[in-house]
This record gives sequence, C-alpha cells and structure tokens, in this order.
Amino acid sequence: MSPERLTARQAAAEQTRQKLLAAAITEFSQRPYDEVTVAGIARTAGVAHGLVSHHFNGKQGAYTAAVDAVYEQLRAAEDTETAGTPREQLRARFRTFLTFVAANPDAALNLILAPTRDAAFVDRRAHGLEVIATLLDLTPTPPLTAALQAFADAAEGLTTTWLRQNQPYPLPAMVAAFTTLLAGALHTAQALDPTLNLTPAHTHL
Repeated sequence: MSPERLTARQAAAEQTRQKLLAAAITEFSQRPYDEVTVAGIARTAGVAHGLVSHHFNGKQGAYTAAVDAVYEQLRAAEDTETAGTPREQLRARFRTFLTFVAANPDAALNLILAPTRDAAFVDRRAHGLEVIATLLDLTPTPPLTAALQAFADAAEGLTTTWLRQNQPYPLPAMVAAFTTLLAGALHTAQALDPTLNLTPAHTHL
C-alpha cells in the first residue's frame, strides 16, 4: 500500500472520529448519561454503529472524550486571559467562564456542572483554583484550599441556577457575584486559620 493511500485512509479515519466526537458532545449535552446510547451517537454522526467502539471503545470512552473536548475548549478560553492586573485577569476569567457556559448551556449543565459529571472534570477544576490562588498571591494551605473549593461549589451552584432560569442577571452582575463569593471564601479561610495573611489577596478583589 502506498504512503499516499495510507495518508488518505488516516485522514478519513480522523474525519470520522471528529464526527463521532461532535456527536458525542451533542448527545451527552442534551441528555443524562444513562439516556445516551452508542446507537444514538452513531446515528447523530451519520456513521456505522461499530465505529463508536472502534474509535472510543464504547459509550464510556465517547463520554470521556466529550468531557475532555469541552473542558479543553473552556480551559483554552480562560487561559487566554493573561493581560492586565491580577484584579483585571481575575474578572476576565470569571467573565470568560460565564460567557462560555452562556453560549453552551446544554453542555454546561450536563457536562461541566452536572452532579453526575465525570470525576476527571471535578479534578481538573483544581487548575482554575490554582490560577486564582496565584493571581491573589496566595500559597495554598489546607484551610485556603478548602475555602477555594467552597467558592467553586458556590459559584457553580449560582451558575447552574442562572442557566436554568435563562440567565436573568446580566454578565457584569454575575462577575461581581463571583468576586463577592471569592471574598467570602477568603474570610472563611481566615476563620479556619487566623494566622493567614490575606491582605495582599484582598487588594486584588
């Protein structure tokens, strides 16, 4: 078999994989995991049923790939916010997150914010919290980490309600609410460990 033919087959296989990935994102964004089927993913992609197993080793593999893809889109958008003061960068990250979920509400509710979301997605939010700690000039400690996780839980809960109610509050108000929740988390950390010096962090809020 010629290299040209092999390259063409590889290109066709990658195109099929991308179709299946897009279909998996659509399917898992629109309904709970238990309601999604391999046949439904294949039907949405317009390909043979067996190709889901070939490319993703079945439903769970397709789900993991969909979670990875959505997360990478979100992380890439957030990580572009690297200009300006720490205060400006922090608010830009909040604004970017909210803009992303507002533009992709189904994926947000069923993949990013769902109570049954993939454990890997929950683990990955640690990256975002580490960025926040860095912007606030904070060294993670157990009390601070616990408080930041509580902030993330509260911010995600607020975002879920905001999306389910068709975004009744303007984006600037949501960014301000996130900032208030973060300030509250810092007070919580201070209550857990009175020796923490959070004065520099508060100057960035």
